[in-house]
Amino acid sequence: MSYIYQILSPIQDVLEHIIIFLYNNVIGNYGIVIILLTIIVRLILVPLTITQTKSMARMQKIQPELKELQKKYKDDKQKLQQETMEFYKKNNVNPLAGCLPLLLQLPVFFALFQALRNPSEIVTNVLGSFNLYGVANGLKTGLMGFVNSADIGITGVANPKYNFLWLNLNERDPYYILVILMVATMFVSMKMTNTDPKQSKIMYIMPVAFGFISFQFPSGILVYWVTTNIWSIGQQWIVNKIVTREKIKRELEEKSGESQEEEQISEEEKKIIRRKLKKKKKKRK
Repeated sequence: MSYIYQILSPIQDVLEHIIIFLYNNVIGNYGIVIILLTIIVRLILVPLTITQTKSMARMQKIQPELKELQKKYKDDKQKLQQETMEFYKKNNVNPLAGCLPLLLQLPVFFALFQALRNPSEIVTNVLGSFNLYGVANGLKTGLMGFVNSADIGITGVANPKYNFLWLNLNERDPYYILVILMVATMFVSMKMTNTDPKQSKIMYIMPVAFGFISFQFPSGILVYWVTTNIWSIGQQWIVNKIVTREKIKRELEEKSGESQEEEQISEEEKKIIRRKLKKKKKKRK
């Protein structure tokens, strides 16, 4: 694990320099700085997010046709796989395209997580240690980033510079409000992105599982997590709007094509009727 942290250390340093810049030049509130930092990180990753979003939109667009294929070849898995791959190729869709941007984002998110869980001297030299006694700096912390008071033999006092609303961002949320918000926003985000009914169980299990884990986290990490989820909800709302607009446009084009065909048929029918009338007139003459 320490090897991974060493690899992520340069990214963490950059993020912490941004934290201090925001704290010194924008607003001297660590909680708001975390929110601003989360937004900045997401904005920097927008090009990757756009690629992922486009891939997700294309996948949503072709879902009805994929379901038809699954129904058609439900008894022949090999044939279904072949037809599905051909369908992806025909529609120029790569089902793994949405995963690559996500994988590229993970190092940044892990580094940000570490920066909030256990900030380096870049942060503590300006804001001070998490603990007023100064023991957090350089002291080995627990898995979740807390200083174990039993290891130092004294009761720690939280540094007020890390206060935000009713929280101290190095401590757990005493009322679990952030935990509830995290679970709720994660559920909404997953529900908006889920296109496979078979994965609906995961949609319920994952937020609850993360809720059980996250109640031990320092509040600063949960502020970041809730902000990220809210961003994802907004982003997916835009994606769904675009997909819906394209779907309506496509349906209108199809209806327009059908109406043109009907007009052509009606014109041909009119010509046939005219010919028949002409023939009748000739016979009468």
